[in-house]
Amino acid sequence: MVNRSLHRYTIAFLGILLCAIASGRAIAQEPDEPRNAPRMSPAEYTQKLQLAEAYEEKRDAQSAARIYGELYTLNPSDETVFEGYTRTLFILKQYDDAERIVNERLKHDASLDVLLLSARLEARMNKRPQALDAFQKAERAVNAKDCASLFPIVYAMMDVSYNQDALQLLDEMRKMSSDDEDVCSSQIAGLYLRLGDFDRAAKEFIAILKSGEGNVGMVEQRLAQYITDSLSRTTILSSVEREVNAVPPTRANLRLLAWLYGEKKDYRKALETIIKLDNVAADESGAKNNEGPELLQFADRARSEGALDVAARAYTEAITRLKSSDYRGQVYYIAQAELGALKTWEKYYLTAGLKDSLPALISKYEAFAQNAPANEFVLDALVHAANLSFNELFDLPRATKDFETALARASGLSDVSSQAMFGLVDIAYASRDFNQAQARIAQIEKMLSRYRSVNEREIRNHITFERALGQYYQMNFDSAQVLLQTVAADSASDYANDAIQLSGIIQESNNPRGLPSLKLFAHGALAETAHKFEEAERDYRTIVDSETNAPLADDAVLRQAAMLVKLGKPEDAVRALDAMQEKMLTSPLLDVAGIREAEIVERNIHDKARAQKMYEDFLARYPNSNFVDEARDRARKLRGDAF
Repeated sequence: MVNRSLHRYTIAFLGILLCAIASGRAIAQEPDEPRNAPRMSPAEYTQKLQLAEAYEEKRDAQSAARIYGELYTLNPSDETVFEGYTRTLFILKQYDDAERIVNERLKHDASLDVLLLSARLEARMNKRPQALDAFQKAERAVNAKDCASLFPIVYAMMDVSYNQDALQLLDEMRKMSSDDEDVCSSQIAGLYLRLGDFDRAAKEFIAILKSGEGNVGMVEQRLAQYITDSLSRTTILSSVEREVNAVPPTRANLRLLAWLYGEKKDYRKALETIIKLDNVAADESGAKNNEGPELLQFADRARSEGALDVAARAYTEAITRLKSSDYRGQVYYIAQAELGALKTWEKYYLTAGLKDSLPALISKYEAFAQNAPANEFVLDALVHAANLSFNELFDLPRATKDFETALARASGLSDVSSQAMFGLVDIAYASRDFNQAQARIAQIEKMLSRYRSVNEREIRNHITFERALGQYYQMNFDSAQVLLQTVAADSASDYANDAIQLSGIIQESNNPRGLPSLKLFAHGALAETAHKFEEAERDYRTIVDSETNAPLADDAVLRQAAMLVKLGKPEDAVRALDAMQEKMLTSPLLDVAGIREAEIVERNIHDKARAQKMYEDFLARYPNSNFVDEARDRARKLRGDAF
């Protein structure tokens, strides 16, 4: 509720008081009420009104209505009290009381607001003739010359589900006025959508688009309210599709259709439609200067949403069209499309597990970087190539070369150049070269002092975390802990959770009893970083075999299982996780072990029937786990349930 000033309340009350004195009576009261209400000072009146508003804010309509009613008896002309009283009576569905005071108000105030209030009230009481009469009076009151002036009445009709009446009102106005035909049609189309008549709504929308592409956004916004569920989306799309196909294609119609296909996630048809859109653009302009950018934008979206096959086709089509056009900035957009195509293939190879295709892709990234027209493309391509070499192939020399080439081309601290800098630090740790790691961290600090960056705080958190990691790998646990706590204190940092997790591991075991297992765990983590998986597995297994009750024993089993999978021993990994659930009954990570072993059976051993049973057993064994939804979904999909 909007708070009213004490000054306003005081003036209103003094006016009432003067009237009462002049008439020789007590303060004015509602005509039909007994005239024995106690006098009330201006301050008391104000306090009462504020109390009623406070009750409304707390959604205590009963108490608010009681106080509003008391104040209305004292001063029925107070607009704030009248609005509050009728509003709370509506909420309480005390329509008879509301009707009485609204009818009294109409005797001296036939404004649009009061007429619409009366109409809504009569509709709520199922008094349709009286409601329509009030709506007609409201229409005469506004003396409408166009659709826009009727909107308050239309919205009030829709509020009480008088949709057909609202539709008729707008349609009659449209026949009388052609100045705002699109405005009328938009509201009429919205009403048809509300009524579920999607075919007639589609006709109205297509009629609106005759005015040009400028109306596409408005139509999309209107449709977006009604396509939140798949059934409505499919039905509306079918209606619009029929209307578009029934008339010669225009840019506006095709753009709307492509948008609808995109909302439906039918990327194949969306691509076909955008190709038609590009063709229409070329035909309309008489020159090939509009072809390509639309396809490029769509390709980027399809790639980001996982429609990789469609994205690849869209990039190829965009490149072909851009190369044959005279579009302004053609070279830049061709390079953008070529880089997007490479990223699409990267995502496809990684998703499909086609590791053998990565060396050729890395070479394509490097070749692209040599000829890219913009430095941003050079850095992006080189960092993608380096990340693939490091993370997927563990080719440290090649990754180092590409990261260093990217940094040599960088002119500041962008996100891409930061990735290259910290990538070199990761390579140093993977090489177990701590001196080189510290030198590269110092180089990042030097660049940070030279260049301004909007992400300076986060880069410094990253630097501190990397330094802590180096101390941890070298088993300087106290020094690591101090650095980690600095990062963990910044809850907004992306590295806060990692810092908290590693700090917890150190804090839990950095004592005489737990120190041996902590050293093994840190040594295993460094070996894992260096891709010495056998060495890492041996360290983790030693913790489990020799110190089953150590605080890190359960973490060690999870890491050991991960190493066994990397070593091509998934059955051994499953046995280790199963033994953990049988023996470490007090571990808080039992459900993690349970979900992980089911995933290994499904994804690495490829035994669907066995995995399905393991997911179902997980649900029975860990009903309160955070992984319950994931396990249930996996079990249903493996069982072949239809969704």
